[in-house]
Amino acid sequence: MAPEELGASSAEAEEVARARGGDEAAFEALVRRREGDIYRLCLRMLGDRDDAMDASQETFLRVYRALPHFRGEASFRTWVLGIAINVCRTRLVGRARRQGQRRVSLQRGDGEGGEEGVVDIADTAPGPEAHASAGELRAALARALAQLQPEHREVILLHQMTGLEYQAMAAVLGVRVGTVKSRMARARAALRAALEGVWP
Repeated sequence: MAPEELGASSAEAEEVARARGGDEAAFEALVRRREGDIYRLCLRMLGDRDDAMDASQETFLRVYRALPHFRGEASFRTWVLGIAINVCRTRLVGRARRQGQRRVSLQRGDGEGGEEGVVDIADTAPGPEAHASAGELRAALARALAQLQPEHREVILLHQMTGLEYQAMAAVLGVRVGTVKSRMARARAALRAALEGVWP
């Protein structure tokens, strides 16, 4: 762990202890520290800014209510990510039921990828052709991710967005490390197959 991460972890641990004791300023500091990561994760899982904002707020409301029961068996970050994923899962299930679908797209209505795409791809070549090509790649990746089973999409997004190692991902998802590894392998294989001929 890098020294700055260690410093952030000890500062965060102090804030958690104070927040558990009822210090609202400490809880607000915890929210500020994690709100960007949580919002981005929710946006990638839900594909809609308003839904992501609502899910982020719901996540921190649940964190606030459950904080007295936080035992510290996992890091605070891991614990909050787990709550956010559960909030998003619940919202996706509700959305699918309302729409009568089994799977939910990660894209918004226009389906072009754009800002709502799952991954931003750097446009390294100048000109409109390169820009159009990058947009097509984003859209293809978003479609491929949307076709994944939810548990496979979760591991890809968790790994890419948070950089968590398999052990931490297992703690967030409440599964064994071997399960995370097999889901990741299946997700990557499915993405390779879906993007064959499209991805450089």
